[in-house]
Amino acid sequence: MIDWIKNNYIELIGAFFSLIYLIQEVRQKWTMWIVGIISSIFYVYIFFDAKLYAEMGMYAYFAIMSVYGLYCWKFAKTATKEPIITHIGKKTSFWLVVLGIILFGITAWILLKYTDSAAPYADTLVAVLSILATWMVAKKYIEHWHVWIFTNIFATGLYIYQELYPTAVLFAIYSIMSVVGLLEWKKTMEKQRLKK
Repeated sequence: MIDWIKNNYIELIGAFFSLIYLIQEVRQKWTMWIVGIISSIFYVYIFFDAKLYAEMGMYAYFAIMSVYGLYCWKFAKTATKEPIITHIGKKTSFWLVVLGIILFGITAWILLKYTDSAAPYADTLVAVLSILATWMVAKKYIEHWHVWIFTNIFATGLYIYQELYPTAVLFAIYSIMSVVGLLEWKKTMEKQRLKK
């Protein structure tokens, strides 16, 4: 057991920070973005080592989006103490689907042609959906939780397949917490509606 911990300590640390991030996201705390930067840096290395390059790129994107999210939630002129949660519009949804299809096609093609990716299509699907969901949470769209629920369940299976067990456990927890997050954000939306 001690040898396993020594061999997997980076993944364990990354999983720990990622779990803290999710707990803060459910609670709608702006500090989640700072923790997101830290956990993302760990996972860039973890996924590079696992040859899941789309997800490595996704975590580099997460680090950048965490800076953007921090700005939106804490420092922008529209930032409030309590996040104003909204529904995504039909037009925005349409363009996100189009963007997702384009990103999936390009990313899968790059992984198939230029890398030794261990699971190019699954890797791409998790990465693209996560990229879109992260942008959605920065904009405080409640529907990001629906995307996360599917993505986290799918990713759990991928990480078991890749023998990334601490990460698989983390994403199994993410799957459950995404449902909790959706319910909590719905409560916040209802409170916002009643205040109007």
